Amino acid sequence: MLISHFRRFAREVQRDIWPTPERAILQRLERQAGRVARYTPGRVEAGNYRIEYGDAISVWPQWEEIFLHQTLAFDTSSASPRILDCGANVGIASLFFKRRYSHARITAFEADSGLSEICRRNLSANGADDVEVVAAAVWTSRGSTEFVCEGSDSGAVASLGVISGPTTVVPTVRLRDYLQERVDLLKLDIEGAELPVLEDCADALASVRAMTIDLHEFDPNHRQTGRMFDVLAAAGFQFELRNLALLPDRAGEVHSPFAGAAPTWAITVRAWRH
Repeated sequence: MLISHFRRFAREVQRDIWPTPERAILQRLERQAGRVARYTPGRVEAGNYRIEYGDAISVWPQWEEIFLHQTLAFDTSSASPRILDCGANVGIASLFFKRRYSHARITAFEADSGLSEICRRNLSANGADDVEVVAAAVWTSRGSTEFVCEGSDSGAVASLGVISGPTTVVPTVRLRDYLQERVDLLKLDIEGAELPVLEDCADALASVRAMTIDLHEFDPNHRQTGRMFDVLAAAGFQFELRNLALLPDRAGEVHSPFAGAAPTWAITVRAWRH
C-alpha cells in the first residue's frame, strides 16, 4: 500500500514538473484566468499548440474537459467521420476532433463573429485549417436573428430570453439542412436552443449516429428535459446523463422550501444508436 501511494505521488509530481503540452496549456490558461479580468483576450502556447482566446476563465474548463478528460472522444468505424460542431466557441472541440480523427470532415458553427474569427485563427494556427467554420447561429430556419454576444461561451439567441445584454443580428443556419448525409457525431452546445433545434429536425435524425448535447435548463417553469428525452427516444437513440453543473447565478429569485435550491443547470446528454 505504501509503495503504491509513493508511486502515485511520484507520478503526480512528475506530471506537474514535466507536463504534457495539453496539461501545460491548461496550467497557463488557469494562471491567466487568475490574473486578468474577464473578457481579456490573450494567447497561450505549449508544444505545438497555439491557442488564442477571448476569455480565459471560460476556455480553461473547456480545454480541461476536452483535452485532458477527453469527454468528446467517441468510437467510429469511419476513416473520415463527419462531425458537426454546433456552438464551436474558439474551436477547442474542433481542434480536438481534428487531432484525434485526422481525416474527419468537420463543420464548426459559431454565432458570435468575434469568437468565430478566433476559432478560424486557432484552427489555422494548429494545422486544422481544413475545418469549415460557419459564422452563424444554429437555429430552426435559415436567415438571421437577434443574438446576445456575451463574449465567452454564454451567447444565445435573444428570443430565448436566457441571457440579457446588447444584441446584434447574426446569420442563422437550419440544422436539418446538414442532416442529408450520415453524421457520425453531432455536438450541440447552443445555450438553450438545443430543444427547438432538435424538434425541428426530429424526422431527420436517422442520419445521426451519435450526439453529445449540453442541455440547459434556464427556466424552472418551462423544462426541456422531458421533451428532449422524448425526441431522442422517438428517433431510436439510447442516452445517458453526466456532468451536472448547477447554475445558481442564472436562477434569479428562488422560492423553495429547500435551502440552497438551484433550479437552473446544464447537463451533458450523450446519445447513440444501437
